[in-house]
Order: sequence, then structure tokens, then C-alpha cells
Amino acid sequence: MKSTMGKEMEVWFVWLVRLMFLGLFLMAGGMLFRAWAIAIRKDARYVADWRGRKIGEGNTWATIVLLVNAFCGLGLLGVGISVLLLGLELTTWMSLAAFVLWTYYFVLQLAFQRAKHLSP
Repeated sequence: MKSTMGKEMEVWFVWLVRLMFLGLFLMAGGMLFRAWAIAIRKDARYVADWRGRKIGEGNTWATIVLLVNAFCGLGLLGVGISVLLLGLELTTWMSLAAFVLWTYYFVLQLAFQRAKHLSP
């Protein structure tokens, strides 16, 4: 006889994974919006790290931040679409998403530190 506690944990886990999967698309949308705002609207407010801290002089670092947001946004979107089309397993798509997110974090952190170091 299977315990009901195990079944409840299974259901909870499935819903958690679904929410994390939907979060991929929300994060990708945010990154792509930032890239669009920098490229099309020339809005320097979005030349910032993941915490919203401005990265140096907006125009100087705009290209780097634009590229990071565009590539990582497309990367997360690609992971999400791959799950839908190819049926990637949980560990595979979670690993790919984590790689993209950590890359996003570290590259923007590196740009922020470099800009801080180069500013007078």
C-alpha cells in the first residue's frame, strides 16, 4: 500500500517543475525586452547588471549588455522550445537553463566590475 505522503510530494514536485519551466519563458522575455530597449529605443536605463545597477557610462557598455541579454534570452527561449519539441529530460533542460543563467550573471558581473574599475 503506497502512502499518500509520497503521492502528495510527487504532485507538488510536478507543479514546481511546471512553474520553473514557465519561468524560463518569463526570464527570456525580460532579457529580450532589455536587448530590444537598448538596441531600438536606445534606452540606457537597461544598461545594467542583473540587480539593476548601472554599468558604467550607458553608451560605452550598451553593446556588451545588449549582446549578453540577446544571447542569453535566446538561449533560454531555445531551451524552453527544445523541451516542447524534443522532450528534453528534466536534468538536461535544467542544466542548460542553469548554464545560461549563470553565464548571464557572471558576464554582467564582470562588465559591472570592469566598468567600475575603468571609471575615474
